Amino acid sequence: MSSGPIDKRLMNWFMQLKRVPAAGEGWIRTIRNQRGMQGKQLAKKMQVSAARVSVLERDEQRGAVTLKMMQKAADALDCDFVYAFVPRAAAQQDKPRVRLEVDTMQMGTGRKPDQL
Repeated sequence: MSSGPIDKRLMNWFMQLKRVPAAGEGWIRTIRNQRGMQGKQLAKKMQVSAARVSVLERDEQRGAVTLKMMQKAADALDCDFVYAFVPRAAAQQDKPRVRLEVDTMQMGTGRKPDQL
């Protein structure tokens, strides 16, 4: 395990990602709706009940969702789930050098939101 500094390119990417506003209704519901998927369809893909999907979406909004369930939802939505810690001290010292376009970054697809 390394305790050295985080790669500058990675840190720059994290800094840009931090600026992406969180989806107001949560990532799961937002992506599900953008894909035109009903809760019961997501439930079937996740192999859970429709009621469980509803609870999951509410849990995400209130910050009570587990990483395991976020990963499961991401898989069912054909998305990558990304979880990261960004050190605050480095964030204050380093200014991002890479400019990422938020509208083309949607969940790592490289597609604009209207193309999801």
